[in-house]
Amino acid sequence: MHAAWRARESFPDGILYADLRETTAPSAVLEDFLRWLGCPAQAIPAGLEQRERLFRTYTANRRLLVLLDNAAGEAQVRPLLTSCPTVVTSRSSLGGLTGATRLSVGVLDQQDALALLVAGSGRPADEALHRLARFCGGLPIALRIAASRLAARPNWTVDYLVGLLEDEHKRLDRLHAGDQTVRSVFAIGYEGLPEPARRTLRGLGALSAPDFADWLTDRLGGGAEALVDAGLLETHGVDAAGQIRYRMHDLTRLFAREQPLPGVLAEVSELVLARVRASRFSLVSGDPGTAVATRDIRESVEWLDAERPFLVSLVADLHAAGLDEPCWRLAHLLGPYLERHRFLDDWRAVSQRALESARRAGDDRGEALVLLGQGDLHLAEREWDLAHEKLRLALGMFLRQGRTRDVNHTRRRLGRVHLERDRLEEAERALLACLEAADHQRDAADAERVLGAVLRRAGRLEEAAVHLLAAVDHLTELGDRHRQADALLDLSAVRLAQGAKPDARAAAERARGIAVRLGDRLLDAYALLALAGVNRAEGAAGRARELATAALEVFDETGDRRAAANARAFLSTP
Repeated sequence: MHAAWRARESFPDGILYADLRETTAPSAVLEDFLRWLGCPAQAIPAGLEQRERLFRTYTANRRLLVLLDNAAGEAQVRPLLTSCPTVVTSRSSLGGLTGATRLSVGVLDQQDALALLVAGSGRPADEALHRLARFCGGLPIALRIAASRLAARPNWTVDYLVGLLEDEHKRLDRLHAGDQTVRSVFAIGYEGLPEPARRTLRGLGALSAPDFADWLTDRLGGGAEALVDAGLLETHGVDAAGQIRYRMHDLTRLFAREQPLPGVLAEVSELVLARVRASRFSLVSGDPGTAVATRDIRESVEWLDAERPFLVSLVADLHAAGLDEPCWRLAHLLGPYLERHRFLDDWRAVSQRALESARRAGDDRGEALVLLGQGDLHLAEREWDLAHEKLRLALGMFLRQGRTRDVNHTRRRLGRVHLERDRLEEAERALLACLEAADHQRDAADAERVLGAVLRRAGRLEEAAVHLLAAVDHLTELGDRHRQADALLDLSAVRLAQGAKPDARAAAERARGIAVRLGDRLLDAYALLALAGVNRAEGAAGRARELATAALEVFDETGDRRAAANARAFLSTP
């Protein structure tokens, strides 16, 4: 309406306005418009089609602007279209109106939201008003109501109103001023929805994720596009896995939670655990005869990349709801992916909630597995003392539970801790014991690889090469491409230290080929840095710098500080 008023000089014959929420029948709107245009009441025909023709006759050759507010659908709008410029506002995109120019109007940014609060309340733009703007989420009606409440109660401080809004369960109740309420805006859209779409909205209210994919909305009942048309969801683009993603305003989520759908989190967690377990299997496949194609691994990583924020939020939702077993299981399953892609902050957050859930449920097996995962996290963070503490706790629990294979997994990781602490003899003893006790090919491969790293550090290069070659063979048979590439990079370093440059190049190039096929940029960067070392040894210093520089860019992007430091050290060496 403000835009129409500002443009009024361009329309000297006037502006026709109708609120289609109040007057829903096009026939009634046409009657009002014809009267405003000077048509005698007795000359207005009874039928809709006759009124349309008469309206177009009256508007022909006139410089009018028509403003149709709150349209529910195309059927309301079509009878009111003439040769005059027409502005239509709607929660729906009104896709059936051909030739229309569409402008999506989102929420206000922080600066504009603050300006609206200042103008409506007369209060200064201090930190308290900033917090109030954030609670309103940029939603204009919420901002106007909050400003009106402050203006009507000059004895209230902004901090007092912020304190009232901090309680999520009562926030919508307190966002009202007179007959204006935020809840009524959502209720209008909700009441016109088909039942499946209502069910979907209610289900989404149980989740705190910033966005979610179409597989979730389909599972909850469907009708995502109906929710978009009603202004209760927003399309958020297409993700890396080719899925349509949606997002929901925080206040819409509170509205959805007022009508909860029982059992949603349990239902969603069951589906997610199965999907993550399948994706994780592609990353850590470990039994003979179960190798998976690189395409499957790449697609699994793409899905996990797209869903990572959702999955991390779901762990928090499950923990908050007291669904302890799915909470720790989901966090445990996410570990290998979060480790390989260096999402250490997410890993830390989910593992802490998982540990609390496992302990709250009295699940010793779950607690030990989570402690083992936390040991891996501290290893990735190079926090050797913390890693040793968590792994010793996990080892004690596995020993009491009589879980021999888990005991060996834990001892192998402790061997890695000894290696990083330069306690090479302790590391070798621990890994030889793991290798002797290994009754699975994967366990043998993992022990061989770490033992190779220990022997390399000890300067026993030929022995290191023997164990690393054994690890490569095992991992090739298993189809575990990620760890196969890791072992090849370790082998390349050993061969380079031995002066066997062709063998070093062959191992590094083989590792890089795996990384490229998997679409794993971080693994590729490690391979590039290994190849940089080979090129320098071969006398190709310029090519070595190019490769190391390309690797450093990826390390910086992914936040792998240790690898970035190694790349910078390489580049600083003549």
